[in-house]
Amino acid sequence: MSCITDYPVSPEVQAWAQEAELTTLPQVFEHVARTHAERPYLGQNVEGEYQFKTYAQVHGEVLQLAAALLELGFQDKDRVANFSVNRVEWPVIDLGTVYARGIHVPMYPTLSTAEMAFIVHNCEARFLVASCKEQIKRSLEAVRRGDLPHVEHIIALDYFEVAPDELPAGVRFWQWEQLMSLGSDTLEAHRPTIERHIEEIRYDEVCSFVYTSGTTGDPKGAMLMHANFVSQMESLTKFVGIYKEDVELSFLPLSHVFERVCYYALTYSGSSIGYARGIKSVPQDLKTLRPTLVPSVPRLFEKIFAKVVAQSGGGLKNRLFNQALAAGRAYRLAKAKGKVPFWLKAERALFDRTVLAKIRQATGGKVRFFISGGAPSRLDVINFFSDVGLTILEGYGLTETSPVLCVNTPQNVQPGTVGQAVPGVEILVAEDGEIRAKGPNIMRGYYKLPKETAAMFDEDGYFCTGDIGEYDPLTQCYTITDRKKEILILSNGKNVAPAPLENALKANDWIEQAVVVGNNRSFVGALIVPNFEKLEAWAKEQGIEGDRQALCSHLEVERWLSKQVGEACREFSSYERVRRIAILPCELSAEMGEITPTLKVKRRIVDLHFEELIESLYSRPGSEFKTEEQASVPPAAEEEEPSLSGAIIGKTFHFRG
Repeated sequence: MSCITDYPVSPEVQAWAQEAELTTLPQVFEHVARTHAERPYLGQNVEGEYQFKTYAQVHGEVLQLAAALLELGFQDKDRVANFSVNRVEWPVIDLGTVYARGIHVPMYPTLSTAEMAFIVHNCEARFLVASCKEQIKRSLEAVRRGDLPHVEHIIALDYFEVAPDELPAGVRFWQWEQLMSLGSDTLEAHRPTIERHIEEIRYDEVCSFVYTSGTTGDPKGAMLMHANFVSQMESLTKFVGIYKEDVELSFLPLSHVFERVCYYALTYSGSSIGYARGIKSVPQDLKTLRPTLVPSVPRLFEKIFAKVVAQSGGGLKNRLFNQALAAGRAYRLAKAKGKVPFWLKAERALFDRTVLAKIRQATGGKVRFFISGGAPSRLDVINFFSDVGLTILEGYGLTETSPVLCVNTPQNVQPGTVGQAVPGVEILVAEDGEIRAKGPNIMRGYYKLPKETAAMFDEDGYFCTGDIGEYDPLTQCYTITDRKKEILILSNGKNVAPAPLENALKANDWIEQAVVVGNNRSFVGALIVPNFEKLEAWAKEQGIEGDRQALCSHLEVERWLSKQVGEACREFSSYERVRRIAILPCELSAEMGEITPTLKVKRRIVDLHFEELIESLYSRPGSEFKTEEQASVPPAAEEEEPSLSGAIIGKTFHFRG
């Protein structure tokens, strides 16, 4: 079994460290805590109002936690596994662990007991933090079953009663307040050790294992160094423009490296971070906190877009809405060309006061920009936000790259791209189109997986992302088109990229989720989850009754959704178009392991769960019907591939066995 130090440190990391003034997380936080001691740092919504702790207060708590860990026998490179939702204690756990010279292992709070246990066991964590009742119960369940043999301490952030005889021998249970009290009492005794750590910790030491989402197999622990994170802080704050006056609303899981590096960048700048109470409270928390920047995933933008359009109403209100959007669009296009006529400025200003500003108020009214990651955003949604005066900066990266490789900036927004390479990162587009990268942000390797680590780098030392992309020398921006391993190869030898198809399908208002299938098959098929809110309203107008399963099996519903799929695929080549669909009466879920917490499809799991359903797309005889567009094509002009046919209903199969 390999150890952490068996993995070499890249020349790019070494070169960066020679030039950088601050190279480790403790060095950065010591500097920030001194410089911005009394500024508000971490806040939470308490009875409708955000209350903040200052940098000095959080710094004190970080020292207390480090002291408590050392008092409990914490050793260099010990792991602290963190099974917690976003809350003010999360950064304290993160920084307190590295001040004790340990390794922080964050986990998604939505993981099942088995998924959590795999990570905790794999990283050999002695300390396990659990936040809320659900995470605490799952942690105790795994410990009692013997699934976590390395765990010696369980730390509960919320109060939770556990009798001593309920725990296995050798395992202690701590309330958060109890642990912090221990740290307060022993801080002076351990202060010399903590101060020595701050001085001695090296830039190339691993400070975190961040586990991949497991879309292609078991999760792998990417070993990220201090240099990886600090180089990202340094480059992103300057490149994107993050200032001490900025306020972030944080609701994406901090266990995801995208949100985590956002928290680091704001910390580096002396900014403030307010935590949402939950995903459902985001709309209200936006209005209460009034943030200046918001990291998010495309799904939030799509929901805001759909809600605003739905609320535009009819009659005069709708006409004003459309006129305001038209003025915003004209202003955006004219500005992109470098010249905005005076009359257009005046028109846009008028509609801004009467219509567009009210839309922005729904986000608090102070947002400078949103940062989008995790998946590609719809171009029409990005343009809509721009037309109302809200900027979305799309970026790109991976867990293994800490994560940001590219990002749009407020000065150079190129919708549909992931922006320019961040300073210090070198990107190569290989002959096969794969994006490859070098830089101080690239991981040290996968924990205990040296062969898998070696396979991720080419002979020149570039990290192979597995993503296919393009580079535009005019804008110096990159576009990601698909995953290399997810390209479908049809039986006729033609290659089909699933992502553009799936994005086109999901851009249709009637389709909530879509997974394209067809590898080694004669044509492309798709699993479709409808937008049930919209579909149920339409069905009621049509006199169609029944629950969702009955709705999905109704012939008129099948025909209507097949028509939507046909329209969504119209711009694709004939061999790329979806020819048959299966309608699912329930959404793909993270609980069933079909999507990751960041909504990426686990194709291997989907193929397994829906194996019988997918097979039926290709085993049944010819078409039941065609879309109107296909029906109008003369027989001599029809494609060799089968036409888009009626749907199959997923619920008639035992597809989640």
